[in-house]
Amino acid sequence: MASYGAEISSPKSMNRLGAIISAVPLLAYVLFKVSHHAYTFPILILIGLIAMAGLYTYMLFKNEMGDWRMYQSISLVVVYIGLPALMLVWITSYPIAYEWLKPMTILLLIWANDVMAYFAGRLFGKRPLYAVISPKKTIEGLVGGLIMTIVIALVLSIYIHALSPIQWVVYGFVISLSSTIGDLFESMIKRRYGVKDSGTLLPGHGGFLDRFDAFIFVIPIATLFLYLWWK
Repeated sequence: MASYGAEISSPKSMNRLGAIISAVPLLAYVLFKVSHHAYTFPILILIGLIAMAGLYTYMLFKNEMGDWRMYQSISLVVVYIGLPALMLVWITSYPIAYEWLKPMTILLLIWANDVMAYFAGRLFGKRPLYAVISPKKTIEGLVGGLIMTIVIALVLSIYIHALSPIQWVVYGFVISLSSTIGDLFESMIKRRYGVKDSGTLLPGHGGFLDRFDAFIFVIPIATLFLYLWWK
């Protein structure tokens, strides 16, 4: 997205470098788990930061003045994609072994919100939620998605007792709102860079990032709730 129309000499190379740097936090955790060395994680994060600084220095001396969007995107991708990926790996394997129910419940609640928000918006939507960023999203869709997410959270509380019913309701409520904000945030990024789709890997879906924008945004808050509440 950042390289679209950017005044740089090698946008594909910059994309590849940005993608590699975004994976550094996740790679750091994996290597940390394998090595069991206390210093592995901070050292690899430091390497990622040095790599970013080196890339910026290289672009500075090449005088790529029209490429400020690439500076933004490479910095943002570490926080927006790299760190949530790191959090997801950590919380799903905390405290001892991998627990597949954690990511699956997150996905179920997000899907419940997205599906009902779509149908409620199509059937009853009249008032736009944030027309400047996403003209198709409505307040009615937001409410519909919120109600369905809470219903699914209550259903999960019957079968999964890692959280109490009240905790499930609060968890579903927060995930529903965070999911909607995640959709809007990714739409804002696309509009900021003047593109319709985030990529071409999934034609007709708005790009690969569009399929995971809510999930990425939800992971940090879900990690906090799972860490505090999951038994």
